[in-house]
Amino acid sequence: MKRPAGYVTVSGIVDAEGKAVSPQRAIDYGWIKPTPGRTPAGWGIENHEIPLGKNLFLDQGRQLMAFCFGFRSPIEDYVCRKFGVGTGTTAAAVTDVALESAVTLDNALTTKAIDGVDFLSPFVVRVSYTLSVNDANGSLLTERGLFSGNGTMLARHVTSAGVSKTSDFSPVFSWRLRF
Repeated sequence: MKRPAGYVTVSGIVDAEGKAVSPQRAIDYGWIKPTPGRTPAGWGIENHEIPLGKNLFLDQGRQLMAFCFGFRSPIEDYVCRKFGVGTGTTAAAVTDVALESAVTLDNALTTKAIDGVDFLSPFVVRVSYTLSVNDANGSLLTERGLFSGNGTMLARHVTSAGVSKTSDFSPVFSWRLRF
């Protein structure tokens, strides 16, 4: 069975004063380390985005999609509502249920609300979320996850090219999933 596929990018960066920072400057500062290679076609990735790589849609994420299809109640428990980041380096597996090494965010939790979801084409959804200048500082973020309203991890992305997070900047991530 073919699984839903995904791709993660950093789609915007602002510095601690709220000024936009170019992707190249963020790379030059060492804040973001892009995944080497070509940016894949067909994902609607724009020129200003920094590619971080493919993600893995997890078994429990597929189960929640089935619950959504059947409108299981309360539906808020089963849809993508949160994100988390961490420092884990173990490759994602379809049986993962949590981030390997989740980092506490400025809300004193390991997950926060996503910014939003939009639909790029009939089969591609984009989830956006922002790490504030106060989130995960001092961490080399190499893993990230999307979570449902009830805290179930839906998808996980791990890369050796990470985000070296400091209070100097606030990255916006775009996570695309193709069904």
